[in-house]
Amino acid sequence: MKWGNSLLAFEEDVKTRGLLDWIKAHTSGFKPLHRYEGVLEVKEGELIFSGRDVKKARGFRLKIPLKDIADVYLGFDDVFRGREERAWPWNKPLRIRYRTGSRVKTVYLFAEFRRKFGIIRTSSNREVLETIERLRRKGSGTVR
Repeated sequence: MKWGNSLLAFEEDVKTRGLLDWIKAHTSGFKPLHRYEGVLEVKEGELIFSGRDVKKARGFRLKIPLKDIADVYLGFDDVFRGREERAWPWNKPLRIRYRTGSRVKTVYLFAEFRRKFGIIRTSSNREVLETIERLRRKGSGTVR
């Protein structure tokens, strides 16, 4: 499955966000806190985010094998707090922790970001969560 107009931020992006990033995330015309914009795809065996780094104005691609995903969580946590998103509590980030070599990395997603009724920020994060969980249960992305 694919979701366009998706937003992504690494844990480091959230931790080092500047005042301008925070202001944009809290202004109606802007999007939730993020660094990358693009298309999210989840298919047998992997999650792929293809798009661009909006800060450096260059292409970006991230592939995460489903078998390397350690944790998937829909909601706010101690890094991406409710105060980071103007539309909380209803527009929650999708947190994905995954293994890469000996390290664990964390990304936060808003899949298919849009506005409901023209003003309420929302996303397809629940659908993405259910898709990842279904594929992992099926065995194409079992956690080690």
